[in-house]
Parts: sequence; structure tokens; C-alpha cells
Amino acid sequence: MFWVKGKKKYITGLDIGTTKICAIIGEMDENNELSILGVGSSPSNGLKKGMVVDIESTVNSIINAVEKAEKMANIEAKKVNVGIAGKHVQSLNTVGAVAVSNPLRGVVERDVKRALHKARSVVIPLEREIIHEVIQEFEIDGQKGIQNPIGMSGSTLKVNLHLITGSASITQNIINCVEQAGFKTSTPILESYASSLALLDDSEKDLGVLLVDIGGGSADIAVFSGGCIKHTSGVDYAGDQITKDISEGLKISRFNAENIKKRFGCAMAELVSEDEEFVVERVVDNKAIKVSKSKLSMIIEARIEEIFELVKREVEKIMTRERVIGGVVLTGGTSLLQGIDQLASKTFNLPVRLGKPKDLKGMSSIVLSPIYSTAVGLVLYGCSNFKPHPWEKRSMVNSLVKDFVRTVNNI
Repeated sequence: MFWVKGKKKYITGLDIGTTKICAIIGEMDENNELSILGVGSSPSNGLKKGMVVDIESTVNSIINAVEKAEKMANIEAKKVNVGIAGKHVQSLNTVGAVAVSNPLRGVVERDVKRALHKARSVVIPLEREIIHEVIQEFEIDGQKGIQNPIGMSGSTLKVNLHLITGSASITQNIINCVEQAGFKTSTPILESYASSLALLDDSEKDLGVLLVDIGGGSADIAVFSGGCIKHTSGVDYAGDQITKDISEGLKISRFNAENIKKRFGCAMAELVSEDEEFVVERVVDNKAIKVSKSKLSMIIEARIEEIFELVKREVEKIMTRERVIGGVVLTGGTSLLQGIDQLASKTFNLPVRLGKPKDLKGMSSIVLSPIYSTAVGLVLYGCSNFKPHPWEKRSMVNSLVKDFVRTVNNI
């Protein structure tokens, strides 16, 4: 979603995370060049693992974050693109095949609509709703890799569709919070997909890449291959769990645990000298104790290793169909931990890089961090040049991945 003022489009990306809420306001000029105008963030006090647990606190955090971005951008935000994440997000690939009504004349719009309708004809529990529909490819008489089948001759048309679903109640609670904060929004956008717009280039998506967005409440997974998204899921452990492990392991407060994680934390104990120490205060007796960085790193490494193993299992579910041969891209706040890329490379046995937004103008230097990947991606999603096919006239379709946004009632 965007709003227009003069010849320019303005877009707000709103990343509602478990630890922080981040708002970014962008401007797209008549030459389709994007500039970052404002950034604002606020502690997230009303969410847990991507789910709203306190509406009032969440609403206040949203207002605070957007107001900071508005003040920096010197413009009032009217509409926002909001993200959604967490283990409740699930995906499945479906296929719809139909006989072409007139093989000699070729495929027409009606044939495509019939194929899409058949692909959507899967049983989805009432408590879930479709967040995205992504057309992966069309096939005609066994010929794969077709992006636009209109006018092509053949007797059988097949569409491969990737459906991303989420909990209807969790999704609606996020929408309610945004609307109560005073902003218009549409169906939430999958955060790992939004991050991919800010981080991945076409060659990576074509070769095959695993994107792991490690936030506070969850580690969200997106697998790309052959130029489009093939699998999406999530792991219910992330930065907050690491903080909890440190708090319990060292008998210190969660506040202190979070601070020392950011200041001294390392994802691989072998990278830290055993002689290095820091002082922290225990909760029960208020006693200042010395802790080795090596011990801290062992606590962190154990949990991150578990997260990566869980991610690996998720990816292995589809490895028989799609091989991730390009590598791994890590993003999100937890990806800033020293040595996490090396641990990921060891676990996945693949090249690994840290993903952060790039090729932006304006105040881009502020957002060149994995922390802002999702919010920047939500801005990019909102300002994408939509070029719908004839059968998609009523849908917002991202020209990069042909992404439908519908709810169950629309299908």
C-alpha cells in the first residue's frame, strides 16, 4: 500500500516484531527511484513469538515507532504495509491441471482462471487463512518454466502454486492493532518474503538460496529456487530464547542478559579467548560476579546450533524436490552475533553471508543493517511496479514473484 502526493509515492513499512517495532517511510519519485526519508523504532511490549498478547501495549508501540519516522521524514503516514511471522505461518505447494478449451487457438484467460481455481481447491482449516498465493510456474503439455501461458498452443495447462497460510486470529489481531493505531493496512505480508526483496538478487533466487530471518521470537525460513519461492516455514526459537538461556545460566536478569549478549556475545566459543571476562550482577544476592566470555559463548552457541539444526530439518523436507545449492543468507537482529555466519556454514555446509539492505537512497546509511531488512522489504513491497496479467486485474501482483494477496473469503 502507498499514498500519492504530487508526482511521488510514499510508503511505510511496519515491522511488528517480538522485541521491537520498526517503521520506515520511503519515497518513490517519478523515475521509480526509492529514497528512505524516516526511520523510527520502539520497544515491543505487547507481542510474544509474533502473536499479540496485549493490544493496548502493541498499539502504543506502533504509534511511537511511526511518530518517530514521521518526525524524521517530515510527512504524515497514512497507510502501512505490515509484516507477519512466526511458527503459525505454514506453506504448501499445490497443482491445478485443466484441459485447454481450444488447443489450436491456444491458452486463454479462462483456462488460466480454471487452473488457478483447481490449484486453490485444497482443504484449509477454518482457523487459517491464505496470506499469499505465489505462482511458481505454468506447464503446457509437460513443458515447464512458462511464466505467461496466454496464446500458447497445447492441450493441457498446469499451474504450480505456492500457498502461504497463517492463523486467522493472529493475523486479524495484528490488523486490529494497526487500525487502532490510526493507520490503514491490507493483508499482512510474510516477513521472510518481504526481507527477500531487500536482500536477494535474481541470480541467487535462480540458483537456489535459503533465507533465515532470525528475530526475537522466531527464525523464519524462505527457500528460493528457479527464480521463485518454494518453501516457507518458521522455527519457534530465536533471540529471546538465547537471552533466556543466558539469564538462567548465569542467574542474572533478562535485562542484563540481553545487554551482555549484544555486547560480548559470540556464536562460536572457539573464537573467544578463555581469559576474557566481564562483570555482571546476580539477581538473588545482588553479588557482582566475573563471567568468562567463553562460558557466555558456549550458552549462545548451544542454542543457535539447535536453531540451525531445526532449520536444516525444515529444509530437508523439500530437498528431494528443490536443492538449495547457492548458499544461505542470514538476517534479523540475532544475525549480528559474532561468528554466527561461521557456525551456519559449518551446520549447512554451504556458503553463508549476512544479509542487509542495499542500493537505497536518502537516509540509507541508517538502515544498512540486518535489523532493518524486513521493514525495508515492506517498503519495497509497497512501491513495487505492479504489472498484472489479464486474469489478475483484481489482485495486487508483485511483478517479481507474481504474488497474490487474498483471504479465504475471496477465493
